[in-house]
Amino acid sequence: MLSEKTKKPLYKPSVIGFSFIILAILTAMAGPIGSRIGLWDFDGAVLIIKWAAYGGIAAAILCLSGLFMAYPGSKRRGFTYSLLGLIIIVPMLLFIQSWKEAKLTLPPIQDITTNTEEPPSYWYAPNSRIYGGVGVAAYQEEAYPDIQPLIVPIDSNKAYDYVIEVIKDKGWELYEPSREDMHIEATETTFWFGFSDDVVIHITPTDDGGSRIDMRSSSRFGGGGDGGTNANRVRGFFEDFKEKLSQ
Repeated sequence: MLSEKTKKPLYKPSVIGFSFIILAILTAMAGPIGSRIGLWDFDGAVLIIKWAAYGGIAAAILCLSGLFMAYPGSKRRGFTYSLLGLIIIVPMLLFIQSWKEAKLTLPPIQDITTNTEEPPSYWYAPNSRIYGGVGVAAYQEEAYPDIQPLIVPIDSNKAYDYVIEVIKDKGWELYEPSREDMHIEATETTFWFGFSDDVVIHITPTDDGGSRIDMRSSSRFGGGGDGGTNANRVRGFFEDFKEKLSQ
């Protein structure tokens, strides 16, 4: 004899919505991965992500209907599919929306430095980007006023060692660091798109025996805005440095 649970009809929009949510997530992941391996360019990847988001929204609406039409104790099954689908898709949609807003609202720059008057230059990293001068500096000051040199109460040699350690901990590609010039360069390859972004760090002794650490982070290619990626890289590096300093 069939149980009461198996007698209940399945609310099909819940299952359809859940299935399309999985498809939307896989499609959104395929966009940057395909760009990284050369199947399409960055604009193609963005278009794929855009349509994946549209599909995810439609699927979320189907799952949302399941919360009301197949709630526990109702005459239909499918509540679990709807709930699980929404739990999966909502973070993805929020992330895509925040990324889109960052691209639209943040300034059209891809070169961030803690020293806008004398930005550190690249000696080894294959980054031909020339700093944009007062125009880029003005954009940065307005959007990222917190990007400032890091002043630490340790001598330059110790600061140099910590910088190298943080770079290695992050798994960045390290070029030929110069202790004599207190000049360090590295490259981070972004996770999804596989973009190569370069950093250069200069360390200067301060009068009180401490050190001033200046950092520049630049996208190697492309134009327009970076969605805050380079500024976040500087922030993240300094946070990791301060954490290592406190150990």
